[in-house]
Amino acid sequence: MAGRKPKATDTLRAQGTYRKDRHKDRIDPNKALSPSPVDWLTDEEKEVWAQWHEYLQRNDILKETDEVAFGMLCKIFVRVQKLSKTLPGPTKFVINHKSDSGASVKKRNPLYDVLSDSENKLLKLLTEFGMTPVSRARVKSAIKEKKNPIGALRNRLNGEED
Repeated sequence: MAGRKPKATDTLRAQGTYRKDRHKDRIDPNKALSPSPVDWLTDEEKEVWAQWHEYLQRNDILKETDEVAFGMLCKIFVRVQKLSKTLPGPTKFVINHKSDSGASVKKRNPLYDVLSDSENKLLKLLTEFGMTPVSRARVKSAIKEKKNPIGALRNRLNGEED
């Protein structure tokens, strides 16, 4: 793409240069995410979507641009639940395996690696959506500090404090 990078929609609106006829195809980053789950989720994942969507919308967290990340959060949550139920107990953490040469080899059950990786991904996504204690506190403080950028600019131009 040649030329300069396009300005963000919020910047255009703040500058008063946003035009519906020219910028109508842009995604609005402030538009709330639809309660309807994406079609690539399973029925179980769609149930998780419905439960968590309500909570996150009450706190004005989910936006339309979060659709894929939120879908992945639901998908990984269900995967962790299923793996946790199907994995054998801690005594089966190590399994015996016969190598190609016929030797008996002890190795870690690969399902535990999949579970651990999925749990790490889940924790990262939960943090992104403000669903851990520390991240929730950050999200709440960010919501409280939400200011009107136009009003703040107007105040600064008039020599008033925020």
